[in-house]
Amino acid sequence: MDIASYFGNLFERYSIYYNTSKDVVILNENVDIMAEFKDVHGRTFLSSKDVIDSYEINEICYVKRAKKVDILSLSNYTDFLKKAVDVYVQPKRGHMCTYITGVLVTENHLEDDLISSIKKFKYSKSFFFSLHGWCEIRLLVINPKKEQIITNKPGKKVIKFYNFR
Repeated sequence: MDIASYFGNLFERYSIYYNTSKDVVILNENVDIMAEFKDVHGRTFLSSKDVIDSYEINEICYVKRAKKVDILSLSNYTDFLKKAVDVYVQPKRGHMCTYITGVLVTENHLEDDLISSIKKFKYSKSFFFSLHGWCEIRLLVINPKKEQIITNKPGKKVIKFYNFR
């Protein structure tokens, strides 16, 4: 599969559930696809006006095309994702969690040291002793030409969404 058809397919999948945008500049970084999802759950007593409690779960996805992925470009991208946590995650009462999903799409070969760095990447942040929720970064590097998906541990939860269908 080539990158253009994979991007088109991925944008269609995002469009079903997410608010999507193409070619966005965020924190001085060009992002090919940005997708945002917000889900609010609540429990009520007798009527919908009698809310007992509620919480929200958010996901923000940043998909970027990369000509070449190496340790330096991966480090720059993960720094961008960490800045996105500080800027776009809004912890408050009722916020449960926000997932930041960073996806790099490339056609180049991935070296073994790069693959191990991707798998070892880990970043999570707790807000107000987890009373205002937490945040976690999912990192995926995808090579559609070889149909290869490399991910960190939290990214394994969403790997089916990024498969080549």
